[in-house]
Amino acid sequence: NNCEWFAAALGHLEWLRFSLNPDLEGILTDNKGFTAIHFAAQKGKLECLQVLVEEYQFPVDLPTKNGQTPLHLVIHKENKNTVLPCVHYLLQHGAALNTQTRNGSTPLHLAAREGLLSCVKLLVKNGANVHARDAIGCKPIDYCKIWNHRVCARFLKDAMWKRDKKDFACEMGKLKGLKGQLALMERYYQTECQEEQQLLRQAAFKKWLHHKPLPRGRSLIHSTEQEPQAPPWAIPVSKTPTLSKHFHPSPEEHLRQTPQPKLQPSLTSTPHYMHPTVRQPKPWNISNNPARSPTAQIGSPQGIRLGVHPEPSLEHDFRGFLKIRPDGQGGAHLRTVTGKQVTSVPRLPLEVIVRELYPHMRPCRMKVPQGFHSVSIKDVDRKRYLGDNTFCTDTLAMNLRETFDEAFLATVQAHQGLPILPCP
Repeated sequence: NNCEWFAAALGHLEWLRFSLNPDLEGILTDNKGFTAIHFAAQKGKLECLQVLVEEYQFPVDLPTKNGQTPLHLVIHKENKNTVLPCVHYLLQHGAALNTQTRNGSTPLHLAAREGLLSCVKLLVKNGANVHARDAIGCKPIDYCKIWNHRVCARFLKDAMWKRDKKDFACEMGKLKGLKGQLALMERYYQTECQEEQQLLRQAAFKKWLHHKPLPRGRSLIHSTEQEPQAPPWAIPVSKTPTLSKHFHPSPEEHLRQTPQPKLQPSLTSTPHYMHPTVRQPKPWNISNNPARSPTAQIGSPQGIRLGVHPEPSLEHDFRGFLKIRPDGQGGAHLRTVTGKQVTSVPRLPLEVIVRELYPHMRPCRMKVPQGFHSVSIKDVDRKRYLGDNTFCTDTLAMNLRETFDEAFLATVQAHQGLPILPCP
């Protein structure tokens, strides 16, 4: 029963084909969940992997009881020469990149732990998660630091930086779309508020009109049968010039009462364009009259803004509509003034979200750095060189001594009256 396992581990194709029984249902496993494809992957036998996957339809992501897939088992320092083609073959046939074992290890964790740079590059190129954490919270770069794989650590650090920039750009695009949705929500909220205020004003006006005393013979009920007639107490504005101080005529009546100028038929008005004369002020008075002081035009260009305050942002500000609160994990919770929770908030730092949604908030003035004080050269730590003539030299002087040439050092020592130091 164990022949196919040994054949897969040794890479003997004829023995493997002879041992595999197509009549048996299912895949033969041991007490740890290992099958023939796991033994072939563990020993880096590419030909056996091809036979098992293509001819006998073994699953590429078949896990063991510990959660290990063939991609996990093939990444081993003993398979240094065959690990790269095996990983490439498994990835071509759909092997999962970020599958974690029971202890949370991904294939990238194992490659970083073994220091296989080519395998790390291949996994990262195909989309492996460089920020994945295992059960103890370690990332792949942490294992590079633990096992002193410096080249892999440099590559993973660069890959993590690129991934962070890409994710940040993606989240900023989501925030831009969210700002458009918030602008529409704010416009709809303002429209509802205006309609509500209009209804309240109309109700207040009707209440005021109901309590306002009316003259005799007038009622608030409008009769549709009778045509509206002018009340007897209404007096035309044109016949009562003394009431013009209290009653303002309509614009049409005002135009009707205004006398129009009479145009003579003999004169015809023709448009005439006058070219404007532009007088440019002289920057300095060149007159030599001592009684007149020279004048100077002092100003700033239009494109330069003088002052200590930052220029106002042209973007829309949501302070009157949106409230931002921290969520306790570095992100933000968004809630409108109506109490509605905004969902699908981008995963960005709180400072970035506040800066994007509240662009008109002026940044606070930088605090004075604490703990900084002037240090004299005499207070700098000294380096002591023991020899025939023991002497002390400041750190700055030692650095200059290692930098400048021998002639300059001799001149400085002769000027200071100190013994000439030997050139390094």
